[in-house]
Amino acid sequence: MSGDTDWPEGEGAPEEARPTPQWSEESCEELWERVEGVRHKLTRILNPAKLTPYLRQCKVIDEEDEDEVLNSTQYPLRISKAGRLLDILRVQGQRGLQAFMESLEFYHPEQYTQLTGKPPTHRCSLILDEEGPEGLTQFLLLEVRKLREQLRNSRMCERRLSQRCRMAEEERSRAEHKAQELRHDKLLLERLRQDWESASRELGKLKERHLEQAVKYSRALEEQSKASSRERELLRQVQELKSRLIEAEKRTENPGGPEINTTNGVLSNGINGSAPERQEEPPHLTDAQKAERKAVQTRNSDPSTGVIALMDILKQDRREATEQRQELCEIITRLQGELQAAEENRTKLEAQCEQLQLKVRTLQLDWETEQKRSLSYFNQTMELEKERDQALRSRDSLQLEYTDCLLDKNRLRKRIAELQVNLEQQQRELERERERCREQMQQTPCLNCSHLSLCSEDQCFGPCCSLDLDLSLQPVLRKTPPRGQNLENSEGSVYNSEENLLSSSKDSEKEINRLSTFPFPPCVNSINRRFNTEFDVESWGSDENDNIPGEQTEPSLWDSWTSLHSHLFPPDLVNLPPVPSHPSSPNVPRKPSSPCSPPSSPSTSPKLGRASLANDITIVGGNRTGIFVSHVKAGSPAEQCGLKEGFELLELDRVLFGGASVQLAQCTAEVAHFSLQCWAEPSSLKHQSNPEGYSKLRSELSSPSFAGADSFYARVNLNMEPHGDPPSLGVSCDDIIHVTDTRHNGRYQWRCSLVNRETAVPLQTGTMPNYNRAQQLLLIRLRKMSVQQKDFRKKMFVKKTSDRVRLVKAVDPNSRGSDSSKQIFYTLSKRHEDHLIPYSLVKPVKVQTKRPVIFSPSLLSRRLIERLLQPAESGLNFNTCPPEPIQASEQKDKRIFLLDSCSPEQALGIRLESIQDVISQGRHCLLELGLPSVEALLRQGIYPIVIHIRPKNKKHKKLRKFFPRCGEDSIMEEVCQAEELQLETLPLLYCTVEPSTWSSTEELLEALRNAVHRQQRAVAWVELDRLQ
Repeated sequence: MSGDTDWPEGEGAPEEARPTPQWSEESCEELWERVEGVRHKLTRILNPAKLTPYLRQCKVIDEEDEDEVLNSTQYPLRISKAGRLLDILRVQGQRGLQAFMESLEFYHPEQYTQLTGKPPTHRCSLILDEEGPEGLTQFLLLEVRKLREQLRNSRMCERRLSQRCRMAEEERSRAEHKAQELRHDKLLLERLRQDWESASRELGKLKERHLEQAVKYSRALEEQSKASSRERELLRQVQELKSRLIEAEKRTENPGGPEINTTNGVLSNGINGSAPERQEEPPHLTDAQKAERKAVQTRNSDPSTGVIALMDILKQDRREATEQRQELCEIITRLQGELQAAEENRTKLEAQCEQLQLKVRTLQLDWETEQKRSLSYFNQTMELEKERDQALRSRDSLQLEYTDCLLDKNRLRKRIAELQVNLEQQQRELERERERCREQMQQTPCLNCSHLSLCSEDQCFGPCCSLDLDLSLQPVLRKTPPRGQNLENSEGSVYNSEENLLSSSKDSEKEINRLSTFPFPPCVNSINRRFNTEFDVESWGSDENDNIPGEQTEPSLWDSWTSLHSHLFPPDLVNLPPVPSHPSSPNVPRKPSSPCSPPSSPSTSPKLGRASLANDITIVGGNRTGIFVSHVKAGSPAEQCGLKEGFELLELDRVLFGGASVQLAQCTAEVAHFSLQCWAEPSSLKHQSNPEGYSKLRSELSSPSFAGADSFYARVNLNMEPHGDPPSLGVSCDDIIHVTDTRHNGRYQWRCSLVNRETAVPLQTGTMPNYNRAQQLLLIRLRKMSVQQKDFRKKMFVKKTSDRVRLVKAVDPNSRGSDSSKQIFYTLSKRHEDHLIPYSLVKPVKVQTKRPVIFSPSLLSRRLIERLLQPAESGLNFNTCPPEPIQASEQKDKRIFLLDSCSPEQALGIRLESIQDVISQGRHCLLELGLPSVEALLRQGIYPIVIHIRPKNKKHKKLRKFFPRCGEDSIMEEVCQAEELQLETLPLLYCTVEPSTWSSTEELLEALRNAVHRQQRAVAWVELDRLQ
């Protein structure tokens, strides 16, 4: 590839006189072949962002080409972008090649040398030819400015990285310092523990010594008690001796022998401890012997010597006992002091031990906190490493895939060109076929409008649409949703609603009386009879009408519902021209049948059978408090069957179609009042005494702040202006109202509050038409819109005007399950189950966890998710669940949500466990799912945030850059229209990003983030009837 090629000799000539054989067709083709030979290397080396400014300056590419190369989602990699740039330059021919080679000279001189074998000259001849020297200078200045900008950005990035590095180093140093402090505290704790253990040992020794001293003290006390008892004995003996001594002294003072002997006996007894036997003096002794013996006895009886010795002994013993006692007292005092000191030391040690334990617990908590923080840092690092490895693997796989695609691209180019030619031919044939069909449709009759629908491209204004003709039942053609989306299974499908709206009735009586509250007579003269005939207000027969007169105006209907008791039908409708009746019209009864039973079974109607017993009682309450009897007519059948004031009504048997019952305890005041009009048998009403509930209701009724006994939330499906007596509410489509009284002022009208959709806080209170009147308004609005719709490209579903409606079909009761405790809010009629509903019952749900996010149009989801996950601050709040392949056996699992764009052979989906894992992390899960998956998510207890991005214009140029495969503009229009139709049937309120809130990609992403945060704090309004 050295490129040794002989070039024409005119290469060295001046630029202005330079010949052109170098860029001849053969040379260009040869050079292009060389470029294609090293295409795989060039696409890896070239940077399209650098080359496109020079090529645009040379006027070989324009801004659209540059935008396609740099910003198209079809070319996410630089290799694919470079390949697309080479393809564009190849189409430009010789000028494209020359500009490309000069750009290589300027930006990649080595590659230029390898391709041509010549050194680069940097002459920029093409710019000089196109723009002149000034253009070249301007281009060079722009390049220098870009380089400076890149250098400044790199320096700023380097500064940011260095700052982050310094912050990381500071964090690391703080962590090391903290770890060092923890180690120091650990060592200190170990030393304190050792000191505590040694102090515990010393305390044990002190306790042992104290025990020994206590034992010694007890022994000393025993010895002291023995000494004391001995001392007392000695003292007693001393007292005895003293007494004897005194007696002896007294006796010695008196002469005679008996006293002496007695004294000697006492002394001898006191000394020896026993009284000696008294010796009898022999009577034969002489006086001399007696005197001598008396002297001896006198000498021997002198007791002073023995008593003194005994006293000395006793005193010595007493002194010794006193000394011992004193020593023992000193020992006891010393032991008590030691014991008190030991107790004080023990108290101090216990206090220190408690302080140390508190410090230990504090250090343990700090250590556990630091350990958790370190573990979280480690987990985040591991997650980042996993994401990095995954990104690297995905990048390698994408590079290999795109390399294979580039190899196949050359082979497919010719095929694409042929297909484009065939496509243009087929489009021309299709246009001619459409023109021919349109001409035929204008020339032929419309066959009773059987081919029309509310969204049809052609509107019929023939006589078959007039009120004077009977519309026969014909099949209605439905438009297939774009891109093959199937909406037939949706219960609230717009197309099914169109069928029910435009399909004709079998009975011409119902066709004439589309909005009437009772049937029209078959002739003009009976109109007067209609006014003269007494009409029962409580029969509420408007539920049995099925069709809409196209000539009715909206204000007249407002006058009708605001004055139910005076005019049950607008007076201007009475002045309509007579309508020819169906042949079966003579069999139609003049009075309306009860809405509680089908028209074919008049036996259940109170008008045709027995009289209603509802006039005998007066009821109060609603679905919030229960239905109670406030007054019973005296002597009436109701009183005879046991009804009294304060009784709660529970159930009314055999009043619905098929003999079904009505749970009055769960009905609104409106439905309960209407149902009792069908009460003819006293035994069919079940009731019970509930004085507590009735007294509570009476106290609420007497309160000035009482708003009503009903309570439920409803979503409005059409725009309604305030009309009639104030206060009257004006609401828009998708507004939420809180109904508190369904029989306001004794009429069939609702008292409700318009609430904030984000906080559920009441904003404004007023009156609204009840369900039947609102349904009449809806049908009139649809007829007027269908008549005024002349341009088939204007879709009423995306038309944001004051006539906006939301076409939702009521849920079939057979598909709701057999839950007898289901509350009834609107009407007992079965007609609303076959037609569009003006109000949808909703329930506010406050979601505490992070809610997943679904974008509309769904084709933008993948690119938006990539852009939202790019910034570091957004990655902390958002995450995604990448789709994974789903086996065919698992595709019917309700816990797996399939992508709309996947094929049955290679199905991709997202599992419920993956979404729950992201939610458990405290992040919003950005999903690539479509709108049909919203209902499945709601059934699993997950409330997603649905964000609809409204484009700026019909061409959707602002959204093309997000498409993974951008084709014709019609694809974008079809996708937006199809998903806007699906949005109307969602059982969940969605958020809309208006075009005025963004003008660039960054502003759009910021608006999406704000919308997600706002919707997370808001209340989720869910139509639970659609989920059962």
